[in-house]
Amino acid sequence: MKIRVALTVLKGVRVAVAFPPPAWVVPGMGDALLARLQPWFPALPVLLAAPQLHGVRAHAAFQAQALVEGAELAGLETIEVDLDHMPPEPEEAPPF
Repeated sequence: MKIRVALTVLKGVRVAVAFPPPAWVVPGMGDALLARLQPWFPALPVLLAAPQLHGVRAHAAFQAQALVEGAELAGLETIEVDLDHMPPEPEEAPPF
């Protein structure tokens, strides 16, 4: 499964924003997808976003909707993450 992800700063918080199909940006299915994405971005909060005609629907383990309100997500540069493969090894060891 491949998904597009943008690394950006929303309201002063650096986050990974994933863009799955809109039907997946809900509790349950979205929580499972967040669990699969977190190993790819261990140092960042991850949120799911589905831009819609009148705003953005968001889902995360935190108040994601407050972060995406008013944000322009359409023009973000994205990378493709293949969730069927293991995430790459971190380049640096954790600071602890």
